Amino acid sequence: MTIYEKNMEALKEKYQVIYDALGGIREDELSELVHIEDARKGGQAVVYHDNGKSVYLNSKYDPENEASKYMANTFEMKNNALLIMYGLSNGYYVKEHIKHVKNTKCIVFEPSMDIFMQVISHIDISELIQSERFCLSVRGINTEEFLITVEKWLDMANKDANKIMAAPKYVELFQDGYEEFRMNCMDMYKNLQVVTYAGLDMGKNVAKNEIYNMLFFEGCRSGECLKNKFSKDMPAIIVGAGPSLEKNMDLINEAKGKALIIVVDTAVARVVKKGIKPDVIISIDEEKPVDMFKINGIGEFPFLAEVGTNRDVLEYVRPKDLFFISTNSGIWKEMFKKAGSDITDIEPGLSVATASIAALISWGFKRIIFIGQDLAFTGSDVNMAEDESGNYLCVKDINGEDILTRRDYYIYLKWMENAAFTNKDVEFIDATEGGALKKNFTCMTFREAIDKYCTEEYDIESLLLSAPKLFVGDDRKIISETLEKVKRNLRNLRKQLVSCKADCLRGKRILESGEGNVKELSRIGANIDKLIKAIEGCDERALIYKWTIASEIGVYENLNGEDDAITAGIRAFETNAKYFEEIGNAIPELIEIIDDCLSKII
Repeated sequence: MTIYEKNMEALKEKYQVIYDALGGIREDELSELVHIEDARKGGQAVVYHDNGKSVYLNSKYDPENEASKYMANTFEMKNNALLIMYGLSNGYYVKEHIKHVKNTKCIVFEPSMDIFMQVISHIDISELIQSERFCLSVRGINTEEFLITVEKWLDMANKDANKIMAAPKYVELFQDGYEEFRMNCMDMYKNLQVVTYAGLDMGKNVAKNEIYNMLFFEGCRSGECLKNKFSKDMPAIIVGAGPSLEKNMDLINEAKGKALIIVVDTAVARVVKKGIKPDVIISIDEEKPVDMFKINGIGEFPFLAEVGTNRDVLEYVRPKDLFFISTNSGIWKEMFKKAGSDITDIEPGLSVATASIAALISWGFKRIIFIGQDLAFTGSDVNMAEDESGNYLCVKDINGEDILTRRDYYIYLKWMENAAFTNKDVEFIDATEGGALKKNFTCMTFREAIDKYCTEEYDIESLLLSAPKLFVGDDRKIISETLEKVKRNLRNLRKQLVSCKADCLRGKRILESGEGNVKELSRIGANIDKLIKAIEGCDERALIYKWTIASEIGVYENLNGEDDAITAGIRAFETNAKYFEEIGNAIPELIEIIDDCLSKII
């Protein structure tokens, strides 16, 4: 097997998109702009011919040693940090990092197809390609892979410990690609900040909903039971609330019975007033205004909700057919399992539209049509974007012109584009007829989409209601029994938190006094590790996290300082003591809510 074949085999296994893009390129078609040269002490160097000059991207003498020196400042990176690198070069730079650092992850954005083709033809990087710690994106082929992976691996725990850097000579040679790389990185960090602060604002309310929404378990259904219930040929239509909805709302009834029609909460009043009956309504926001649902007969429509859906909305609507489609709560998962069903975390994103997409994909739909999904401002709305907060930015519209959008809309847009890129067996059709361009989507009018895809009749109501009702009869006691168990677990955890907080303060005093009591410090460290593992592994973890998200973020920020070992140890003890105290203080508040919920069940 040649080096090229070995590398291509690795690409086929992990990066099908890259493999498909390169599969038709023969070695005799490789660009003359680049060649690979053997170095004097072994190894290979990449040479790029730029305006008559030969630019060596690696040492002509000893490229492996050069790479080790260049990457030396990454060898002390902390566990779970990210190395985000512009340029694969000959692959040695990332290889050196992975060799010296055990628990980081590396994401590489390669801007030059010419370099990449020469490298995979002459340098064996198959082991690097296959590494679970490595993600490769080639500009023009799978840029989405870069965005998806950065978003997946970037979090508050590592954001300040990550390194973003370029391989030698890359910035000078590929300035336009570097600007794209830099902007993508900035976007991901900005998006993380927006999502994090949104979590800070809504965390406690979502936790309350997680408890109080158990009041609606009796007779509910699970979205998990809708998997593979629908024909592969049946399309789904997601009706958003964008300004373009008025263009084609009158056509929705033509698709009735020929597609599953999901209407988002912000659009439902407009749609129902037009005499259109949704197949399902969806609402996931923790504080969605109840006034939005003050529509005659609203409770007759099947209703999709998840763990964080505003409890007041469910109390007002009282849906006759309520489906819970997603949760990250171990408590909920255990309860649904006891009721003879299941419920999973389908990664619903942050909007009703993204949650709809996630649900439809999990149910097996292969064609999703979007209307009213503008995700941008039009007409007079543009004036709303005149500020300097960074919360507004430009994207391309469906005609290739610049159009303004808001940061949260932009996050939804990228989520949708990434979903379309990842789920290649699903056709995403943008029939919005306006708004932001959605990459990886097929663009057509809603009229065209109906005529082409909404051609078969289905008994959609029967398909939906084939999902069994849960928590009925004797299974109703699962709810109260589980809540009592959660209370016991939280009280036991609080005892451990109090004890471990005292240990942390003792550890801090030992370090400050210079006693050097290694045995005691070792015992304290083991207790801290044991408690953190207990918190991470318990069913109540998601509930605790939502209630104490500010404390969680504080831990990440406080543990990322650059100090000597003693100072870092003192700071770690202080941070953990505060963290354990704040979780301990949260537990009585959570128990009070559980007691209130139990009183309503009784």
